[in-house]
Amino acid sequence: MKRYILTAVFLITATIMMAQIKVEPPVLVAPNNAATNQMPDLLLDWNAVIGAVKYELQLSENAGFTAIVLDSITDVTAIKASLLKFTQQYHWRVRSWYEGDISSNWSDARSFTIFTKFDLFRPNDNATNQVPNANLQWRDRVGANPITGVSYFEIQIDTVNTFDSPELHDFTVASGIFEKRMANLLFGTKYFWKVRTGHENSISNWSDVRSFTTVNAVVPQRPNNNSLNNDLNTNFRWEAITGIAKYEYQVDVDADFSAPMVELTENNIEPAKNLFYGTQYFWRVRARHTRDTTNWSPVWNFTTFTSPALTFPADADTGIVLRPQLRWGQIKGTIKYEVNLSKDQSTLADHKFYKDASDAELPHLNVAPDLEASSVYYWRVRAMSAIDTSDFSPVWSFTTAAPVGINEYFGNAEVSIYPNPAMSMLNLSINSHQFANVELVIYDLLGQAIVKQNLVIKSGLNENQINVNDLSNGIYMLKMMNGEQVFTKKIVISK
Repeated sequence: MKRYILTAVFLITATIMMAQIKVEPPVLVAPNNAATNQMPDLLLDWNAVIGAVKYELQLSENAGFTAIVLDSITDVTAIKASLLKFTQQYHWRVRSWYEGDISSNWSDARSFTIFTKFDLFRPNDNATNQVPNANLQWRDRVGANPITGVSYFEIQIDTVNTFDSPELHDFTVASGIFEKRMANLLFGTKYFWKVRTGHENSISNWSDVRSFTTVNAVVPQRPNNNSLNNDLNTNFRWEAITGIAKYEYQVDVDADFSAPMVELTENNIEPAKNLFYGTQYFWRVRARHTRDTTNWSPVWNFTTFTSPALTFPADADTGIVLRPQLRWGQIKGTIKYEVNLSKDQSTLADHKFYKDASDAELPHLNVAPDLEASSVYYWRVRAMSAIDTSDFSPVWSFTTAAPVGINEYFGNAEVSIYPNPAMSMLNLSINSHQFANVELVIYDLLGQAIVKQNLVIKSGLNENQINVNDLSNGIYMLKMMNGEQVFTKKIVISK
């Protein structure tokens, strides 16, 4: 009798407790129902239920939950799945558990599907002129979902889209890596490639197949095809190709390359060597690595400078200073220039001047001593390398200036005094047509000579500095005198 009484008390107590606790199933949160492109390690999430002490999650491969792959008890409101099968649709549900092993009904079931495949990224499909170390890249997500929960990626590349030729390459890279750098692909060849992923329980489908074609030939850039007036050390330049071992280029005076100069380099810019003046050259280039060599590039040609081009003084120019600077166009790769200068055109070859050449300096010759005034001079130039001499330039002429005094010659445009006002140093720039000894005097306003200095003026541009640091602030007169000829300028000292 006592036993029946205790049983009744328990049932009454349980009924009272059930009446006090509202037994509810959880509400599922994520993923959304019928979600697609999910990862094999997705997080299953639901809302907490008041009073629940634990939750039970079931994951099944069918809607009837007769193919359970996961039945887990947890005291949190989310469980991360792992190693789920690609392409598989899963169903899941959760129920709450309370004290006294009281459970709710199951929640409404939801479904989701693990992704089937992903997309390739680069190179673009049907891309051309790809380098032999092309970098194959694929997307790091499916739709908006980053790819996680995988162990590796498998890449296949082949010269046939059936992926069964002797050129088939099969690689794997670790998860988290979304690219594979190739090496030594054949030149001028069409390749097909695809990628899939997997883990220990499943493998995804292959991505869609893409193709690309590798570069077949090098593209020349400089010197321009059919160009004239090129330097002896002109740079050969072509488009760079990565993933190669060396470039081979040939240079010849024969378009058939019967006896070419052959050079190997790892660079795509190389200076020419041992060229002759006034010569047409043909050149071509190709690339190679350990497995293959490209076709030759198109054959280009260029011609070197025949002779220097005179620039100053202009032909038949007049009024030239008695110590002119002769200038002409540069031919890089030249080591010396020969300049002929004479009053008699028939004796040009007997009047030689030599000027060492530098690619860093524009060529010129400062003539000294003074030439004769009011005289016609003829000049020409040729270039010299270690192995050749150019033709002479055409002969030009110029006429020197007539003899003049300093006051006649120096005008405001040919004398520059700066800065004015000055503080400590006064710069004096004089462009003269002839040699002169000039006395420079600075007077104060009372006519007292404060500074005296003798200047030797040479033909051409002269630069001098006058120390005025000891002069007080004020106005002064600067005079330059050559005999009876005088040049006067007012200067101001302001410190």
